[in-house]
Amino acid sequence: MAEKPVICLGSAVWDTIFQVEEIPTAGIKVLPSRALQIASGMATSAAITIARLGGNVQLWSRVGDDDIARRFIRDVQGEGVDTGFVRMQPGLTTPFSTVIVDKMGERLVVPYFDPNMSVDTSWLPLDRIEGAGAVLADMRWVDGAVALFQTAKSHGIPAILDADTAPHHDLARLVPMASHVLFSEVALRSYITASSPEEALMTVAQNVGAKVLGVTLGAKGSLIWTRDAGTLQHYSTPKIVAADTLNAGDVWHGTFAWGLAQGWLIDRIVPAANLAAAMKCEVFGGRLGTPTLQALQQRAQSLGLGVWAT
Repeated sequence: MAEKPVICLGSAVWDTIFQVEEIPTAGIKVLPSRALQIASGMATSAAITIARLGGNVQLWSRVGDDDIARRFIRDVQGEGVDTGFVRMQPGLTTPFSTVIVDKMGERLVVPYFDPNMSVDTSWLPLDRIEGAGAVLADMRWVDGAVALFQTAKSHGIPAILDADTAPHHDLARLVPMASHVLFSEVALRSYITASSPEEALMTVAQNVGAKVLGVTLGAKGSLIWTRDAGTLQHYSTPKIVAADTLNAGDVWHGTFAWGLAQGWLIDRIVPAANLAAAMKCEVFGGRLGTPTLQALQQRAQSLGLGVWAT
Protein backbone atom coordinates (compact mmCIF):
# COMPACT_ATOMS: atom_id res chain seq x y z
CA MET A 1 0.00 0.00 0.00
CA ALA A 2 1.33 3.46 -0.95
CA GLU A 3 2.24 5.77 1.90
CA LYS A 4 -0.42 8.37 2.66
CA PRO A 5 0.64 11.80 1.40
CA VAL A 6 1.24 14.89 3.45
CA ILE A 7 -0.45 17.91 1.86
CA CYS A 8 1.37 21.25 2.24
CA LEU A 9 -0.59 24.39 1.35
CA GLY A 10 0.76 27.91 1.20
CA SER A 11 3.53 30.04 -0.21
CA ALA A 12 5.54 29.41 -3.35
CA VAL A 13 8.43 31.85 -3.70
CA TRP A 14 11.49 32.17 -5.92
CA ASP A 15 14.45 33.24 -3.76
CA THR A 16 17.62 35.05 -4.77
CA ILE A 17 20.06 34.52 -1.89
CA PHE A 18 23.28 36.48 -1.39
CA GLN A 19 25.99 35.70 1.15
CA VAL A 20 27.81 38.78 2.46
CA GLU A 21 30.15 39.62 5.32
CA GLU A 22 27.64 41.92 7.01
CA ILE A 23 24.10 43.01 6.29
CA PRO A 24 24.30 46.66 5.19
CA THR A 25 22.81 49.36 7.38
CA ALA A 26 23.35 52.16 4.87
CA GLY A 27 22.75 52.72 1.16
CA ILE A 28 25.91 51.15 -0.28
CA LYS A 29 26.83 48.56 -2.90
CA VAL A 30 27.91 45.18 -1.51
CA LEU A 31 29.54 42.39 -3.50
CA PRO A 32 28.41 38.94 -2.28
CA SER A 33 30.81 36.06 -1.87
CA ARG A 34 28.14 33.57 -3.00
CA ALA A 35 24.74 33.72 -4.63
CA LEU A 36 22.05 31.38 -5.90
CA GLN A 37 18.41 31.24 -6.95
CA ILE A 38 16.11 28.56 -5.62
CA ALA A 39 12.47 27.57 -5.05
CA SER A 40 11.37 28.51 -1.55
CA GLY A 41 8.43 29.60 0.59
CA MET A 42 7.32 28.12 3.90
CA ALA A 43 4.95 25.44 2.61
CA THR A 44 7.28 24.73 -0.32
CA SER A 45 10.36 24.22 1.85
CA ALA A 46 8.36 22.08 4.28
CA ALA A 47 7.18 19.93 1.36
CA ILE A 48 10.74 19.51 0.07
CA THR A 49 11.83 18.52 3.57
CA ILE A 50 9.19 15.78 3.64
CA ALA A 51 10.33 14.54 0.22
CA ARG A 52 13.98 14.44 1.30
CA LEU A 53 12.96 12.38 4.31
CA GLY A 54 11.38 9.90 1.92
CA GLY A 55 7.79 11.00 2.36
CA ASN A 56 4.93 11.20 -0.13
CA VAL A 57 4.06 14.90 -0.38
CA GLN A 58 1.89 17.26 -2.42
CA LEU A 59 2.24 21.03 -2.67
CA TRP A 60 -0.97 23.04 -3.10
CA SER A 61 -0.11 26.61 -4.02
CA ARG A 62 -0.43 29.54 -6.44
CA VAL A 63 2.08 31.10 -8.82
CA GLY A 64 1.94 33.41 -11.80
CA ASP A 65 2.10 32.28 -15.41
CA ASP A 66 5.67 33.38 -16.06
CA ASP A 67 9.22 32.08 -16.46
CA ILE A 68 9.79 32.22 -12.70
CA ALA A 69 6.80 29.91 -12.15
CA ARG A 70 8.16 27.37 -14.61
CA ARG A 71 11.60 27.46 -12.96
CA PHE A 72 9.96 27.11 -9.57
CA ILE A 73 7.93 24.06 -10.60
CA ARG A 74 10.93 22.33 -12.21
CA ASP A 75 13.01 22.88 -9.08
CA VAL A 76 10.34 21.55 -6.72
CA GLN A 77 9.52 18.58 -8.95
CA GLY A 78 13.22 17.77 -9.02
CA GLU A 79 13.07 17.28 -5.26
CA GLY A 80 10.31 14.67 -5.58
CA VAL A 81 7.35 16.84 -4.60
CA ASP A 82 4.02 16.42 -6.42
CA THR A 83 3.30 19.86 -7.95
CA GLY A 84 0.13 18.83 -9.76
CA PHE A 85 -1.86 21.28 -7.63
CA VAL A 86 0.36 24.34 -7.99
CA ARG A 87 -1.96 26.63 -9.95
CA MET A 88 -0.58 29.09 -12.51
CA GLN A 89 -2.55 32.34 -12.70
CA PRO A 90 -2.29 34.25 -16.01
CA GLY A 91 -1.15 37.86 -15.90
CA LEU A 92 0.25 37.66 -12.38
CA THR A 93 3.79 37.66 -11.01
CA THR A 94 5.10 34.64 -9.16
CA PRO A 95 6.12 35.64 -5.61
CA PHE A 96 9.85 36.32 -5.30
CA SER A 97 12.26 37.56 -2.68
CA THR A 98 15.78 38.82 -2.16
CA VAL A 99 17.61 37.39 0.84
CA ILE A 100 20.88 38.64 2.31
CA VAL A 101 22.72 36.27 4.66
CA ASP A 102 25.65 37.45 6.79
CA LYS A 103 28.68 35.56 8.12
CA MET A 104 26.79 34.61 11.30
CA GLY A 105 23.97 33.02 9.31
CA GLU A 106 21.44 35.76 10.10
CA ARG A 107 19.33 36.97 7.21
CA LEU A 108 17.39 39.90 5.83
CA VAL A 109 14.41 38.81 3.71
CA VAL A 110 12.55 41.12 1.32
CA PRO A 111 9.62 39.20 -0.26
CA TYR A 112 7.09 40.37 -2.83
CA PHE A 113 3.64 38.82 -3.20
CA ASP A 114 1.49 40.02 -6.10
CA PRO A 115 -1.52 41.71 -4.42
CA ASN A 116 -3.74 40.53 -7.27
CA MET A 117 -3.09 36.83 -6.60
CA SER A 118 -6.49 35.13 -6.44
CA VAL A 119 -7.60 33.77 -3.07
CA ASP A 120 -10.22 31.54 -4.71
CA THR A 121 -10.31 28.05 -3.20
CA SER A 122 -12.97 26.46 -5.41
CA TRP A 123 -10.38 24.60 -7.48
CA LEU A 124 -8.70 22.88 -4.52
CA PRO A 125 -9.03 19.05 -4.64
CA LEU A 126 -10.42 18.83 -1.11
CA ASP A 127 -11.67 15.30 -1.72
CA ARG A 128 -8.04 14.15 -1.59
CA ILE A 129 -7.63 15.18 2.04
CA GLU A 130 -9.50 12.12 3.30
CA GLY A 131 -6.61 9.94 2.16
CA ALA A 132 -3.84 12.14 3.61
CA GLY A 133 -1.59 11.29 6.54
CA ALA A 134 -1.50 14.94 7.65
CA VAL A 135 -1.99 18.44 6.25
CA LEU A 136 0.12 21.54 6.85
CA ALA A 137 -0.57 25.18 6.01
CA ASP A 138 1.42 28.36 6.43
CA MET A 139 0.05 31.90 6.89
CA ARG A 140 0.32 33.10 3.29
CA TRP A 141 -3.03 31.86 1.94
CA VAL A 142 -5.52 32.09 4.75
CA ASP A 143 -8.65 31.16 2.76
CA GLY A 144 -6.88 28.09 1.42
CA ALA A 145 -5.78 27.10 4.92
CA VAL A 146 -9.37 27.48 6.21
CA ALA A 147 -10.67 25.12 3.52
CA LEU A 148 -7.83 22.67 4.18
CA PHE A 149 -8.33 22.62 7.96
CA GLN A 150 -12.12 22.39 7.83
CA THR A 151 -11.95 19.38 5.55
CA ALA A 152 -9.14 17.76 7.51
CA LYS A 153 -11.15 18.11 10.74
CA SER A 154 -14.19 16.48 9.16
CA HIS A 155 -12.06 13.43 8.34
CA GLY A 156 -10.03 13.34 11.57
CA ILE A 157 -6.77 14.19 9.73
CA PRO A 158 -4.02 15.98 11.73
CA ALA A 159 -3.95 19.66 10.71
CA ILE A 160 -0.68 21.52 11.34
CA LEU A 161 -0.43 25.32 11.30
CA ASP A 162 2.95 26.90 10.66
CA ALA A 163 2.03 29.99 12.67
CA ASP A 164 4.66 32.41 11.45
CA THR A 165 4.58 36.22 11.33
CA ALA A 166 1.24 37.44 9.97
CA PRO A 167 -1.47 40.01 10.76
CA HIS A 168 -3.10 39.28 14.10
CA HIS A 169 -6.53 38.79 12.56
CA ASP A 170 -5.15 36.05 10.30
CA LEU A 171 -3.55 34.26 13.23
CA ALA A 172 -6.78 34.65 15.22
CA ARG A 173 -8.69 33.03 12.37
CA LEU A 174 -6.41 30.01 11.85
CA VAL A 175 -5.02 29.16 15.30
CA PRO A 176 -8.36 27.80 16.61
CA MET A 177 -8.77 25.60 13.51
CA ALA A 178 -5.61 23.50 13.68
CA SER A 179 -5.01 20.38 15.74
CA HIS A 180 -1.28 21.18 15.95
CA VAL A 181 -0.35 24.88 16.23
CA LEU A 182 3.37 25.55 15.98
CA PHE A 183 4.45 29.17 16.39
CA SER A 184 7.62 31.02 15.59
CA GLU A 185 8.76 33.02 18.62
CA VAL A 186 7.97 36.34 16.92
CA ALA A 187 4.50 35.18 15.87
CA LEU A 188 3.68 33.95 19.37
CA ARG A 189 4.63 37.33 20.84
CA SER A 190 2.42 39.11 18.29
CA TYR A 191 -0.49 36.73 18.89
CA ILE A 192 -0.65 37.07 22.65
CA THR A 193 0.93 39.31 25.28
CA ALA A 194 2.78 37.34 27.96
CA SER A 195 5.92 37.57 30.03
CA SER A 196 7.45 34.43 28.52
CA PRO A 197 6.88 31.84 25.75
CA GLU A 198 5.85 29.37 28.46
CA GLU A 199 3.14 31.67 29.79
CA ALA A 200 2.00 32.50 26.26
CA LEU A 201 1.56 28.84 25.28
CA MET A 202 -0.32 28.01 28.47
CA THR A 203 -2.66 30.94 27.87
CA VAL A 204 -3.29 29.85 24.28
CA ALA A 205 -3.95 26.30 25.52
CA GLN A 206 -6.81 27.59 27.66
CA ASN A 207 -8.49 29.24 24.69
CA VAL A 208 -8.17 26.81 21.77
CA GLY A 209 -8.83 23.12 21.32
CA ALA A 210 -5.51 22.12 19.73
CA LYS A 211 -4.02 18.78 20.72
CA VAL A 212 -0.48 20.17 20.49
CA LEU A 213 0.91 23.70 20.84
CA GLY A 214 4.51 24.64 20.34
CA VAL A 215 6.99 27.40 19.67
CA THR A 216 10.40 27.21 18.03
CA LEU A 217 13.10 29.23 19.79
CA GLY A 218 16.04 29.01 17.39
CA ALA A 219 19.25 27.96 19.10
CA LYS A 220 17.29 27.60 22.37
CA GLY A 221 15.31 24.66 20.97
CA SER A 222 11.54 24.40 21.21
CA LEU A 223 8.70 24.29 23.73
CA ILE A 224 5.85 21.83 23.25
CA TRP A 225 2.56 21.50 25.15
CA THR A 226 0.31 18.49 24.63
CA ARG A 227 -3.28 18.27 25.77
CA ASP A 228 -2.86 14.65 26.80
CA ALA A 229 -0.07 15.46 29.26
CA GLY A 230 -1.22 18.98 30.09
CA THR A 231 2.37 20.11 30.64
CA LEU A 232 5.12 21.95 28.79
CA GLN A 233 8.25 20.17 27.65
CA HIS A 234 11.46 21.88 26.54
CA TYR A 235 13.49 20.19 23.80
CA SER A 236 17.05 21.36 23.27
CA THR A 237 18.71 21.65 19.89
CA PRO A 238 22.28 20.59 19.01
CA LYS A 239 24.92 23.31 19.04
CA ILE A 240 26.16 24.15 15.56
CA VAL A 241 28.06 26.82 13.66
CA ALA A 242 25.35 28.49 11.60
CA ALA A 243 26.01 29.40 7.99
CA ASP A 244 22.44 30.29 7.01
CA THR A 245 19.27 30.25 9.14
CA LEU A 246 16.92 30.85 6.19
CA ASN A 247 14.14 28.19 6.01
CA ALA A 248 15.13 26.62 9.33
CA GLY A 249 11.58 26.91 10.63
CA ASP A 250 10.19 25.44 7.41
CA VAL A 251 12.47 22.42 7.71
CA TRP A 252 11.39 22.05 11.35
CA HIS A 253 7.71 22.10 10.39
CA GLY A 254 8.23 19.73 7.47
CA THR A 255 10.02 17.23 9.69
CA PHE A 256 7.27 17.56 12.30
CA ALA A 257 4.56 16.90 9.70
CA TRP A 258 6.43 13.92 8.27
CA GLY A 259 6.93 12.40 11.71
CA LEU A 260 3.28 12.91 12.59
CA ALA A 261 2.20 11.20 9.37
CA GLN A 262 4.51 8.31 10.25
CA GLY A 263 2.63 7.83 13.51
CA TRP A 264 5.53 8.95 15.69
CA LEU A 265 4.97 10.31 19.19
CA ILE A 266 5.90 13.89 20.06
CA ASP A 267 8.97 12.80 22.06
CA ARG A 268 10.28 11.28 18.85
CA ILE A 269 9.14 13.97 16.41
CA VAL A 270 10.48 17.08 18.09
CA PRO A 271 14.12 16.00 18.59
CA ALA A 272 14.17 14.97 14.93
CA ALA A 273 12.72 18.34 13.87
CA ASN A 274 15.20 20.25 16.03
CA LEU A 275 18.10 18.29 14.57
CA ALA A 276 16.93 18.62 10.96
CA ALA A 277 16.57 22.40 11.33
CA ALA A 278 20.01 22.66 12.95
CA MET A 279 21.64 20.64 10.15
CA LYS A 280 19.97 22.87 7.56
CA CYS A 281 21.53 25.94 9.24
CA GLU A 282 25.05 24.55 8.71
CA VAL A 283 24.74 24.97 4.93
CA PHE A 284 24.42 28.18 2.91
CA GLY A 285 21.56 28.28 0.44
CA GLY A 286 18.27 28.29 2.32
CA ARG A 287 16.57 24.90 2.14
CA LEU A 288 19.54 23.37 0.24
CA GLY A 289 20.88 22.22 3.59
CA THR A 290 17.80 20.11 4.33
CA PRO A 291 19.01 16.62 5.32
CA THR A 292 17.90 13.31 3.92
CA LEU A 293 16.56 10.71 6.34
CA GLN A 294 19.85 8.80 6.15
CA ALA A 295 21.89 11.91 6.98
CA LEU A 296 19.52 12.79 9.81
CA GLN A 297 19.74 9.31 11.30
CA GLN A 298 23.53 9.25 11.03
CA ARG A 299 23.81 12.61 12.79
CA ALA A 300 21.35 11.50 15.46
CA GLN A 301 23.38 8.36 16.08
CA SER A 302 26.58 10.38 16.43
CA LEU A 303 24.85 12.56 19.03
CA GLY A 304 23.28 9.65 20.89
CA LEU A 305 19.74 10.67 19.96
CA GLY A 306 18.44 7.15 19.48
CA VAL A 307 15.04 8.06 20.93
CA TRP A 308 13.58 8.64 17.46
CA ALA A 309 15.83 6.80 15.03
CA THR A 310 14.12 4.12 12.95
